[in-house]
Amino acid sequence: MVDHVIVRRTFKVDGRDAECRFLRPEEDGGSFFCRYEIDWPEGAKGHRAGGVDEVQALLLAMMGAHASLLAARNMDGRNVEWLDGQSLGMPIARTI
Repeated sequence: MVDHVIVRRTFKVDGRDAECRFLRPEEDGGSFFCRYEIDWPEGAKGHRAGGVDEVQALLLAMMGAHASLLAARNMDGRNVEWLDGQSLGMPIARTI
């Protein structure tokens, strides 16, 4: 499979590198979907987010990844950092 990763960011989760990758959004049935993967210390987990165009799909994927990382911190008690700080530097939904 061709690597369609368009952007990536590496976080620290419990002191270990955890890369988050966003793949190029693809059209499916008139909508666009952006897959993203987070390499948690115990293994990679993939997700996807959909939008009306490629930009919205990518933004929603980034919000989803951000929410997953915050949930790991706030619900699972994990230490999640970027650049040695608490801010993860990604968009977040207003409801969170």
